[in-house]
Amino acid sequence: MQQELETVAKPAPLDPWVGPVAPKIKPEPIKKTWRNDRDPTRRRATFGVLYPRWEVTIEKSDDLHTKLPARFEQTKRRSVQGVRFHLRVPNLIFSDTDFHKCKFHRPDDRGESHVLESVFKNCTFDRCMLGGTLFRHVTFEGCKFFRSDFGASQFNECQFLDCKFTECTAENTALLATEIDPTAFLRGLPAPVYNYVGPIPEGEETAAQIKEEWVEVRRKLAAGLLRSNTEIHHTGYSDRGLFELKRAEVRERLEILRARPGVARLPLRAAQLLSAWAVLHTTKGGTSLSRLFLTGIILVPIYALLLSHSHVTFMNQDCYLSSFKLPLVSQELARAASLFLAIGYTAFNGGTLATVLLTAGALLGLFWYALVAAVVIHRACR
Repeated sequence: MQQELETVAKPAPLDPWVGPVAPKIKPEPIKKTWRNDRDPTRRRATFGVLYPRWEVTIEKSDDLHTKLPARFEQTKRRSVQGVRFHLRVPNLIFSDTDFHKCKFHRPDDRGESHVLESVFKNCTFDRCMLGGTLFRHVTFEGCKFFRSDFGASQFNECQFLDCKFTECTAENTALLATEIDPTAFLRGLPAPVYNYVGPIPEGEETAAQIKEEWVEVRRKLAAGLLRSNTEIHHTGYSDRGLFELKRAEVRERLEILRARPGVARLPLRAAQLLSAWAVLHTTKGGTSLSRLFLTGIILVPIYALLLSHSHVTFMNQDCYLSSFKLPLVSQELARAASLFLAIGYTAFNGGTLATVLLTAGALLGLFWYALVAAVVIHRACR
């Protein structure tokens, strides 16, 4: 009974196309020329979303006030549902607008679909179709995208400022000189396994296949994000793009190792994966010197302890640490540092096992040098 009363008391949602918030000019019906009523592609976040049957054509900036629903009195936001947009003019500003199941792919007379020199500020895009469209000089500021598809779109000299992405798709999306946070974008683009729940028709890909293929999709996107942010010299996002690219490459190597173990090449592939993983985490994908120096600070004391418990001599003096007095500890750390930095290797001597330990320490130091050089070159050339 209480549930019934709550249901009756709860106000019904307002229809933005009728009543007090209705626009002065209502949307125009679209003549259906397509076969499907809904998005039939499971690989897109908008799978199952109804294609709009109404169109809003914006031919001048005043149309934003006459052809879109009015703002709600309490929230000061407007809601636009289930329409296809035809933005025929540039320099449009959409602010505090909630787009729900809207479509921005609308070819013109030349067969091109584009959105030019416009701004979307504090907008939400819920299950919207932004794929197959050219966006040029478009700014998205403080926008939220949920289950929206960017597939096969092209963003030229656009900006995504403080935007959030949740369960979106962007397969074959091109980014040219576009400012966008690679980490935020890729975090919101998981494999669309949510579309593969329940029975799948025969012949379609399974959720497992999609997850496997999405590793390469993310790698391509990461490469595009790195290139795009590098073109506009955004060093922060460029570093994040490089990190995301390296992380995607590590995941791709791992998937290849799982799918094709191959006993003959397994050790080599495992070594390559381990090396790539080490580079990713010790240098943050080739962008961080602080992580490398922290690694060196940790490894030198460890090697000092190893030298102290081995039959190793330095210039015919035993490396054993007999006490933890500051002068002895400093001396042992200096010896370990000289070995790690490969500047005192010939001064050490010992048996077979000691030689293995010394060689491993020197090789690790040379690998550390190589990583430092790679990060320095990246930072100098970015």
